[in-house]
Amino acid sequence: MKKTITIAFSLFLGSIVTNAQDAIQQLECKGYQDAVTKALKDTENPKKNTKSAAWLKLGTSYQDLAMRCYSDSNAADKAYNAFLKAQDVEKAAGGKKMKDVEAAMTSKEIYSSFLQQGVNYYNAKNNTKASKLFGMASSINKKDTLSALYAGISYQALGDNLKASDYFSSYMNGGGKDISVYFAMSQLLKSEKKYAEAIAMLKKASTIYPNDKDLKNEVVNIYLASNNIDGAISDLEKMESNAENLANLGLLYDSKNQDLQQDLNKSKEALEKLNTADIDKKITSENDKLGAFESEIGNLNSKLKKEPKTAAATKKRISEVTAQRDAIQMTIKKLNEDKASRSGNGNVESLKADVIKKEAVLNASVDKTVGTYKKALALQPNNYDVNFNLAVMYFNQAVEIKRVVDAMDIKTFQSEGKAIEQKACAKFNEAKPYFEKCKSIKADEVVDENLKNLNRIIESCK
Repeated sequence: MKKTITIAFSLFLGSIVTNAQDAIQQLECKGYQDAVTKALKDTENPKKNTKSAAWLKLGTSYQDLAMRCYSDSNAADKAYNAFLKAQDVEKAAGGKKMKDVEAAMTSKEIYSSFLQQGVNYYNAKNNTKASKLFGMASSINKKDTLSALYAGISYQALGDNLKASDYFSSYMNGGGKDISVYFAMSQLLKSEKKYAEAIAMLKKASTIYPNDKDLKNEVVNIYLASNNIDGAISDLEKMESNAENLANLGLLYDSKNQDLQQDLNKSKEALEKLNTADIDKKITSENDKLGAFESEIGNLNSKLKKEPKTAAATKKRISEVTAQRDAIQMTIKKLNEDKASRSGNGNVESLKADVIKKEAVLNASVDKTVGTYKKALALQPNNYDVNFNLAVMYFNQAVEIKRVVDAMDIKTFQSEGKAIEQKACAKFNEAKPYFEKCKSIKADEVVDENLKNLNRIIESCK
């Protein structure tokens, strides 16, 4: 899915590479080198080095050498430095020939010399030098997209994302439309966690290349990298309904369902904290105990009157039972305080409504997920991942239902548990054919283990 940028430099190097050993080429390069040597002597001459023409000649000689020969890998820099010197000299002389100097510093030839030597360094895997030479070429001709592209590539190879982004932007602003640059820019922005900008970059590219699937898929990937599942779903829903896209969309829905389930569980836990049913049961139980102790204290007081001979033992027993009764009364008091605290800590009815609403949203989303997976299977029945995901969905739904049964006390289970347990068993049975399909598609230890576990559960349901 990820596209990379490659540079086709053969056009620049063709004549040099193929004729490097040719005698004529060697003779030509000697002529360029001789021209540099002569120009250098002129700039050392006190009578000539005060004139811009001498420095322009030196710059031009280095420029020719840079474009046509390998003998001086810094010739382009030397050419430009000579032009800078010509500029200083001309300013000192009054500036009448400044237009000639400026023309030399912005000429196609000096641009080409920097570009050519940048290519040489790039091919030698020296991106540090290549990036500077390409950058210099780009600064000479700001409208040129080629040097901006190469500078961006070189800086990206060096890991300088800021400069790479600047040059890639110059490339695109200049009208460059290479799709790989858009991918490269999106990856740079993604690495800096500028997800919205990365997505905008890819969508801009999609207006140029509306039929490129990789661009659209990468948008979804960046949504996922930024944990923006809703954004990923929104874009994927607009794409072609083929088996691959439907499978990916089902997976996104599935992931969304997990978030919805966690949110629902939090609401249920909050509601449970306000539930006083368990406290009411404890209060009833403690009141029953209290009644028994009160009754015993009454009986002991009657015995004290009727049997004065055992008064000492009876009084001791009354004291013990009274202490136990007081402890129960204290427990009841604390339970009532806890009940009052729970009742005053939140709106139970509001939380109940919230749970009901979230359950409805989750159920609708689950139905959509199942429907999407089944559409994918209608187009591609042997899609292992979709079959596995459906099996896991049904299995996990069954586990959630079974968890309700497991939390019941015996009395509640006897009245309600069996019916709920049957629903769990039905879901376990729905998972089975999809696990079996996975097994038929390819051997997998995970599937085998899940099937064994599932078959044990289904057997216990009978």
